[in-house]
Amino acid sequence: MVVSKGVRVALAGSLINFCFGIFYAWSVFADGLISELGWSKSAAMFPYTLELLVFSVFMVFGGRFQDRFGPRKGLLISGIFTGLALVLCALTASPLGITLSFGVIFGSAAAFGYSAVTPAVLSWFPSEKRGLVTGFILMSLGAAALIWAPVINELITRVGVLNAFIICGTAIFAIIIITSRFIVPAPISDEPEVMEEPHGSFPADGKNEQLWRQVIRKPTFRLLWLMVGLTSGVGFMFIGHLVQIAELNYNIAWGYALVSLFALTNALGRLVGGALCDRIGFINNLKTALLMIIISMLIFFSGLGWPAMVLGTLLLGLSNGSFYTTYPVIVAKVFGLKNFGINYGMIFTSIGIVGSLGPLVAAFLADLTGTYNPAFILGTAAALFCYVLVSKLKKRTVSG
Repeated sequence: MVVSKGVRVALAGSLINFCFGIFYAWSVFADGLISELGWSKSAAMFPYTLELLVFSVFMVFGGRFQDRFGPRKGLLISGIFTGLALVLCALTASPLGITLSFGVIFGSAAAFGYSAVTPAVLSWFPSEKRGLVTGFILMSLGAAALIWAPVINELITRVGVLNAFIICGTAIFAIIIITSRFIVPAPISDEPEVMEEPHGSFPADGKNEQLWRQVIRKPTFRLLWLMVGLTSGVGFMFIGHLVQIAELNYNIAWGYALVSLFALTNALGRLVGGALCDRIGFINNLKTALLMIIISMLIFFSGLGWPAMVLGTLLLGLSNGSFYTTYPVIVAKVFGLKNFGINYGMIFTSIGIVGSLGPLVAAFLADLTGTYNPAFILGTAAALFCYVLVSKLKKRTVSG
C-alpha cells in the first residue's frame, strides 16, 4: 500500500512539474513577441531572465512555506497565480507588463509549487531509490517543452501570441488546482526505513539533518551554490535562445523543433542522471555531465550545419537534465530531508543571482556581434571551471 500511494503521489507531482516546465518553451513565446510585436531579442528575453531570478529567490520562501505548512497550500497558491500570470501577459501586452506578469508573478508562484512537490514525493521512498525517483518527477519538468513548444507554436500561428498566453494560463490553472489534492507527504510512521548510502560519502538521510543557518556556513554549500549557478546559466543561455541560435548561426527556420529535442533529452537526462547517482555516485555523474557540455559547446562553435545544431542540442539537453536531478540528491544526502525545502531553496538562489545572467548576456552579445559564438565560448569556460570545482567538492564529502 505504501508503494502504491507513493507512486500515485509521484505521478501527480510529475504532472504538476510539467505545468511549471512551460518556461522551458519561452523561446517560442519570445519568437512570437519578436515577429508579431516587433520586440528586440533582449526585450523578449528579459521576462524570462527576471523569471529565473525571482523563481530562485522565492524558492527560499517557498521551501520554508512547504517545511512549515506542507505541500498542498503552496500548490494552491502556485496554481492560482501561475495561471493568472500568463493571462496577465496578454492583458498587459507591453515589455513592462509581460516582464512583471511572467517575470515576477509567474516566477514567484512557480517557486511555491516547485518547492512543494519534491520533498513530498521523496518522503514515500527509501534513500537508495531517491535518485531515480527524483529523476522521474523532474523528468516531466524537462520534457514539458517537448509538448509545450509545438503547442505554443501552433497557437501563435492560429490565434496569435497574446491569445496563446491566455489559453496556456487557463490550462495550467486547472491542472495544478485539480492535481494538488493528490500531493501529500508520507505519514511519519510510514516513512521508509533509511539505509546507509552505498558509496559511503555522507551520513544516511535523517542522520545529518541541518538547519539553513548551519548549512550556509559550510564549504560544501558554497561549492554547490556556485556550481548550480554556473551550470544553470549555461543551460538557460541556450534554452532561451535555441530558436534564435538556429536562425542566426545556422539559418534554420525550424528552431522550435530543437526546443522539443532539448526537452526530450533534458527529460531523459533527469531520469538517467538520477539512476546514475544511485549507481556510480554524484561526483562521477557531475563530471560526465560537464564533459557533455564542453563537447556540445565545441560542436555548436564548429558551425557544421544542422547536424551540429542537432547533436549539440542533444548533448546539452542530456547534461542539463542530469544536473537538475543530481543537485537535489546531493542536498538530501548532505544536509538531510527534514529541512530540504529551505536548504535547497538557499542553494537555488544561485540560479537567480548567477544563472539568470546567462540568457541576458547571450542576447546582449548576439545583438552586439550578430552571432552566438561568444556565448559558446562562455559556456565552455564555465563548464571547465565547474569541472575544477567538482574536484574540490569531492575533497569536502567527508568534512562537509
